[in-house]
Amino acid sequence: MVRGVAILLALGWHFDHGPSGNVFLDAVQLPGARLGWAGVDLFFVLSGFLLGRLVLTEQLATGRFDGRRFTVRRVLKLWPVLYVFLAVQALWGPEPWTTFLWQNALHVQNYAGTSLRHLWSLAVEEHFYLVLAVLFPWFARRHGSPRLLAGILAGVLVAALALRIWAAARGVSDVRLQWRTHFRVDALAAGVLLAVLSVHWPERFDRMARHRWLWAGLTVLGAVGLAHVGKDGFLGSTVGYSVAYGTGAAFLLLLHRAPWVGRARLATAPVAALGRYSYGIYIWHLFAAQVALDALGISSDSTSPSAQAVKYTAAIAVGVLATVLVEKPALRLRERLVPANHTGARPGTARVRRWRNRLRAG
Repeated sequence: MVRGVAILLALGWHFDHGPSGNVFLDAVQLPGARLGWAGVDLFFVLSGFLLGRLVLTEQLATGRFDGRRFTVRRVLKLWPVLYVFLAVQALWGPEPWTTFLWQNALHVQNYAGTSLRHLWSLAVEEHFYLVLAVLFPWFARRHGSPRLLAGILAGVLVAALALRIWAAARGVSDVRLQWRTHFRVDALAAGVLLAVLSVHWPERFDRMARHRWLWAGLTVLGAVGLAHVGKDGFLGSTVGYSVAYGTGAAFLLLLHRAPWVGRARLATAPVAALGRYSYGIYIWHLFAAQVALDALGISSDSTSPSAQAVKYTAAIAVGVLATVLVEKPALRLRERLVPANHTGARPGTARVRRWRNRLRAG
């Protein structure tokens, strides 16, 4: 469900350019219009949490982490949809291929620049995966201490904020502060820090997650603050991103194994279903919406209810198609070529507890 909320925020940020004239539609789009940029931070926190749990669980169950297997599996998950999109853009897109192709193909678009501006966040995630694949096996062999890892991650949170403050004071642009990995890696580190807590101290994590009202309150306060401050200017481009990932972490804890999510299935199930197609939707949404508007002769600047309906329908439909026709076949191929490393152990089982005790003793 977290993915579904994140993609709805991102769509609202990119599609809502003013009042539509329909009170209900404007109310629905208001969260995305005011703080939809923070949907990326929610994706970052979730990615850090899920991938962190995967890596840490493998380490606990087997005593090692296979970085090469991890990299190949991530490549077969992310590249097919992305490179099909880049190929379509190169052949039929409105921008010259030199303004985006090599930058995105090499995952340096957040440093080299790109005309496909929404893809900057993919580079941040790819750099994060590379760090996991290269450095974590070394860390697991040399140290492996969860307390040390938690300390390093906390240090990343402080260092990234300090870097943003230093850079903003020296006049670095808001775009660079938003896009570049060394300024934004703290959102992913926050997710990994939650993963460390959930894998190595599951009882403590579960007790923490049970404080639903606290996380609900922090989510609301964070959202109000983000809507008021925004992501631009000195405060927004420095502390604002820390508030964004903190709000995302609070929202993740609010939903994590929450009983009310299942009881409110009529509302939560469609959002969760949308989240399963979120990657394809995010990659394709702007291009799909523009093609649909052009085909129907609707101005891209239009904010009418019909224009909004076309944008959302096209974005979701093409994203679902990309998932079904490209991503899912690639995932089936992945399971044949590089099957998941099923360790047979989960956090809390006897085997994992033995590894946890051994790592703590080390």
